[in-house]
Amino acid sequence: MARKLIVFDCEGAKVLEVSDLAQLDKLVKGRAGIAIIEGDVMALGTLELRGGEGAKAAAAQTAAQTAPAQPGETEGQARKVIAVLDQMFRGYYADVIEREAPYAEVHEVVGRGVQETLGVSEGRYLEPASDDFDVLRLVSRLSSSGVPVLFFTGDKRLASQAQALGLPNLRVLYMPPSEFPGKESVAEAMINEIKKASKA
Repeated sequence: MARKLIVFDCEGAKVLEVSDLAQLDKLVKGRAGIAIIEGDVMALGTLELRGGEGAKAAAAQTAAQTAPAQPGETEGQARKVIAVLDQMFRGYYADVIEREAPYAEVHEVVGRGVQETLGVSEGRYLEPASDDFDVLRLVSRLSSSGVPVLFFTGDKRLASQAQALGLPNLRVLYMPPSEFPGKESVAEAMINEIKKASKA
């Protein structure tokens, strides 16, 4: 398949076919361009190519832009974080996290209401749990993915047990609602913790 360079200048858009990036030197000088190779965007910006240096610069830019991103991470975007909410924090809190931190994957523990993990939306899941053992097994499984996991709970005993697991990607946050003036402040504290984890 031929490589195509779409060039935008004052006269309009032109489509040029090139066999390799070195040919851009002869075709483009000082114009904004997007190099498209087999359907993938390879370079974006103003191409001011001079001799072999221009081709090398374009190739370097191409390599940088096509390097594989970390899971859930792209330029200008926060790192993916998994938030696990115990039964005390169902509903409202997940809604706020989903809206304010769309890069976070939210898992709500719902007790016996569901039989298996149920996807509610692209980044939100309902998790069954009969008891604390099921909750601890859930956070262990999620933390094994290598993604930072924040476990929000208002149960002091459960928080202690989760902390005792000693999992490297797990951060346990004991947040009893009684210590906050309202659910909005609890949600805000959760968002702040998720944002900190996404930048860590």
